[in-house]
Amino acid sequence: MADTRRRVTLTRDEVARVLHRASEIEAAADGQVPGDRYDAEAIEQAAVEVGLSPAAVRQAVAELRVGALPADAEGAVPSKRVTRSRVATSRIVSQQRLVERRPEAVHAAVDRFLRSQMLELRRHSGDRSLWRPRRDLVASLRRGLDFAGVIKLDGIRTVSLLVTPADERTLVRLEAELTSSHGNVVAGAAGTGAGVALLMGLAGALAAEPGLVMAAVPAGTVVGAGGLKVAGGRWRKRRDDVDEVLGALLDRL
Repeated sequence: MADTRRRVTLTRDEVARVLHRASEIEAAADGQVPGDRYDAEAIEQAAVEVGLSPAAVRQAVAELRVGALPADAEGAVPSKRVTRSRVATSRIVSQQRLVERRPEAVHAAVDRFLRSQMLELRRHSGDRSLWRPRRDLVASLRRGLDFAGVIKLDGIRTVSLLVTPADERTLVRLEAELTSSHGNVVAGAAGTGAGVALLMGLAGALAAEPGLVMAAVPAGTVVGAGGLKVAGGRWRKRRDDVDEVLGALLDRL
């Protein structure tokens, strides 16, 4: 008898949702707790069945291990506009690459560069390491006398390095946390504008000048907007510079 079932096609997002739901149904039938762990090799075999390459699955598993995949259980992907907006205002700058070097060689190369940027290793555990700026006298002098611009990772709170094997290559992810956030910049500009408005209002009240009082709020708005534009521009440039440095480092690996 011929198979009369209608052929169904699914999008990538729908495949992720269906597989997630199927795992919950299977776990419930077996009396297991939904969300139990699955062997990576079994995932590879399942991926081959739906037309995905094992290499792509191994890379995705490596990206998951270094925290590069979203944690949404249904695999929903935010829109590109939302993603760009979040990235543009985040104090976390991240870059990742698949490189040909072995993990040990990657650690050695990145370590040398970060030490040249006056950073020190504060924690190392498995495939992850955390770096912070040095606060000693020598490092302060090096930063102050860096007229050639050798130290490019300044104004950084932390740098995180994650290195993990991905098939025949190595996945490397670098994350730098800026010392100031976009929210701090906005709050600072707003505070400056409010201060100007308050001072002008008080001065107008003391001098009995209604015109000065009435102009206080518009003047504060103008000052705050101007300060936000200047400070925001500097902050974005700093973020872009750090992003470029991290990208160039990974390109050299």
